[in-house]
Amino acid sequence: MSIMSELGWWSRGVWRIIRRAPGHICILAAISWWLGELVLLSAGAALLVIVVGRIWAVRRPASFSRFAGPFRGTAWRWRTRASWMEICVSCRLVRGEGPKLVKLSVRWPHARLVVRPEVGQTISTFEDVADAIRAGCGASRIRIEPAGPRDLELTFTIGDELRQAFPATVATSARVTKVLMGRTEQGDAWELPLGPHTLVAGCSGSGKGSVFWSLAFGLAPAVRDGVVQLHGIDLKGGMEVLMGEQLFTTTATDAAHAVVSLERLVREMTLRSRLYAGRIRSHEPSVDLPLHVVMIDELAALTAYCPERDLQRRAEVALSLLCSQGRAPGFMVFACLQDPRKEVIPARGLFTQMVGLRLKDMSETAMVLGEVAVESGAHCHRITRDVPGTAYVLPEDGTHPIRVRAGYASDEAIRAVADEYAAPARFEIVVPEPEERVRHEARPRRAS
Repeated sequence: MSIMSELGWWSRGVWRIIRRAPGHICILAAISWWLGELVLLSAGAALLVIVVGRIWAVRRPASFSRFAGPFRGTAWRWRTRASWMEICVSCRLVRGEGPKLVKLSVRWPHARLVVRPEVGQTISTFEDVADAIRAGCGASRIRIEPAGPRDLELTFTIGDELRQAFPATVATSARVTKVLMGRTEQGDAWELPLGPHTLVAGCSGSGKGSVFWSLAFGLAPAVRDGVVQLHGIDLKGGMEVLMGEQLFTTTATDAAHAVVSLERLVREMTLRSRLYAGRIRSHEPSVDLPLHVVMIDELAALTAYCPERDLQRRAEVALSLLCSQGRAPGFMVFACLQDPRKEVIPARGLFTQMVGLRLKDMSETAMVLGEVAVESGAHCHRITRDVPGTAYVLPEDGTHPIRVRAGYASDEAIRAVADEYAAPARFEIVVPEPEERVRHEARPRRAS
């Protein structure tokens, strides 16, 4: 039978049905039309949900993660529970019945497993194969610690909620207790307490500029109101600080001006301490008595690489005085550097708040955050190059280190914020001539 004959046969059959039972055909047509509309509406709704979800995930990753976290966490929990014994076999942890999975809970993006090892297995047994367990569970990071006399607690970080960059934000009020710097990997706000002297360590390209300008943006309203004064020191010729020069009350772009600026602040700190003695123990920033924040980009250029030994010695003395005595009268040092060794920054122990960006190796991570933090999962040396501004910080309550990311500040954003929130007064640092310096420093001799 040819194709035309086949089509003709079907056409005649359909026409006979229509002639004999037109009512049924109408009903079938209506049902078919309704089903087609339903399919089209479902496809359109599904497409709309996908598009909206994608836009939401790109524009507001933190809130999207909080929404989608429970669903992703449930899927991860089922998959891990089903494959736990297979993972243990692959990691050679099974001698008899294998480690028992006592408890599994997920709070996206973290998962907590309580495991009961076999007799003879210790925390070191699991630490030796920690990376294999992490890969088997499909997690990005793992931390192992005791959970009672017999059990171990395995804490996983699933995925990377900080991979998507976001812009640095300007504070909405002149708050001077904590500064919004960015986000934590849980999607919460990362706030840096003001008061403790802060050291930011990271390799070249690790995002020190993001942390530097996030602090400046967070203090911008207070700077405009005169409650906070920023003092910028940038010995790279001012490439960083001069981008937003209007935010700073003073700026120094060479070692001589930097030392004079630090010594001036030390004198002001001494005078304020005398004013507070016996009257005030905690500084409250005001227009008359502002909080002074010294922001230093590449501290090592001042403390280790300065060719003039006298300036280097004076800088170290001034920084040590500010870091050891400055918190109570309202003087704070915020410094960035690449090399965290003690030879590079002798006053490293006086910085009580540390931010560890991407570092070279585990030893440098331990220098910045401490060995306990490294054991607790702060692996700054494993931060990849494609997430600048990502760091580990130690919370105030002394718990496990938190992975955070600072917002990115573009050149245009820095100029715009500096213009809008310019400091009400700026002072020029004047370096005295050698003769003037000798007269200034000379002391009258006691008459014999």
